[in-house]
Amino acid sequence: MHGDINGRIAAVQQMAAELRAEAVSEDGSVRVVAGPGGEVKEIDLRLSAFEMSGVELGELTAATVKRATADADRRLSEEIRGTLSGVFAAEREEEQR
Repeated sequence: MHGDINGRIAAVQQMAAELRAEAVSEDGSVRVVAGPGGEVKEIDLRLSAFEMSGVELGELTAATVKRATADADRRLSEEIRGTLSGVFAAEREEEQR
């Protein structure tokens, strides 16, 4: 039983390390790839991004980062929730035996 739990926890940890979520600004000028916990892995700026003011580009980049990290956090949360529900279901089955 504990081996199964440890395996599931290790799988979630691996997923967290490898998880990548992408967001692109509405105008396509900013693309962000992020992981959970606010980790920004990539920021890609198209040529059109350099036509904006620094403030506009900063706001657009921050908003795109926020969307990408929120998606990564949501996906990781769903994975953790699924893993924990599976662990608790297995534990209940074992107790009923």
